[in-house]
Amino acid sequence: MRAADDIDAGELQVTDAWVVLIKPARMSAQKAAQLQEDAAKEQAEVNRLLLAVGDADDATAAAMFAAGKDFDFQPPDRNSPFYGQDSGKHDVPPADEVPNPRTLQGLMQQGMVRDQDMATTVRDSREYTDQDGNQRQTLTMLDGSRHEIAKWGTYDPSVSDIYYDKNGTLISDTFSQQRYDGAQSTSIRFGDGTTVTMLRTADGKLDGGVVTADGRHGVLPEEFFTHPALTQVGGALTALEKQSERGIPLVTPQTVEDIGKTAKFAGPALGVATALYDTVTATTLHDACVAAFSGTAGVAGGEGLGTLGVALAAPISEIPLVIPFAAMGGNILGTWTFGYLGGIVGNVVCRP
Repeated sequence: MRAADDIDAGELQVTDAWVVLIKPARMSAQKAAQLQEDAAKEQAEVNRLLLAVGDADDATAAAMFAAGKDFDFQPPDRNSPFYGQDSGKHDVPPADEVPNPRTLQGLMQQGMVRDQDMATTVRDSREYTDQDGNQRQTLTMLDGSRHEIAKWGTYDPSVSDIYYDKNGTLISDTFSQQRYDGAQSTSIRFGDGTTVTMLRTADGKLDGGVVTADGRHGVLPEEFFTHPALTQVGGALTALEKQSERGIPLVTPQTVEDIGKTAKFAGPALGVATALYDTVTATTLHDACVAAFSGTAGVAGGEGLGTLGVALAAPISEIPLVIPFAAMGGNILGTWTFGYLGGIVGNVVCRP
């Protein structure tokens, strides 16, 4: 599509899912706001062209069905209880592979992609030393949210990442420490009051739990400590140290060293929440997603190799809005609306 090529030539880009995003770059808040407006205008045009292509495909399919009648071809009965179950003859209409802008679901999916991208793309970075001699970084994202990162300590290296939304409301507060006795610990307090704690003792024993704001408590499952999000993602996206086969998610001075130079940053809370989401399966998981989505929150989960993927890889129309979407174009499809993150974690792990 030539329109996509024209967009890609400028400060915006079009993903494989036909969602218009802002290219990562350092910029002012005013510039980011202007590019958001430009992206919305370009998205409207891309959607118009995308629908035109879809209509052409539908017309071709209808013509083929009509021609088939002369050869006694019978199209699938939409009223049949078996409609939608592929018999192996490929007589079921294929599902949408990208968000369909003709539907509310498709428009919401596009919005989720944009929101996620805005929340994880760095537009400004500032490094400084505070009055106590601690090294600090402030990362401001395209959506106006920001990470306040600090590191200190020689005998017990410590790192914190306090994440605020664009209005200054706390999203998450992460603290990691490598103790002088060989133990390691990480704790995350989410904005809703949910707290996740993780400990690795000097002799390698692992322990962890979740406490919700209303006092419910849950124990982290063994699978959590071996989850690929903790062993493979790491690096600049989440600032989590790459773990051995078993370990706790840990933020170290080394893993935050180059964060200010990165184009994307999601923060350690997302990596931990992703692992929790994937390792706990229960009805409460689905319920938590429903509750989150009612507040326009999406959920990203799944395994990744250098980038957070998602749990499912099915066509878009086959996936309910309340569970993770399939990854497309190398982006994290779906978004944690971060104010709901703690509630999701608490409901998943701390069953009633």
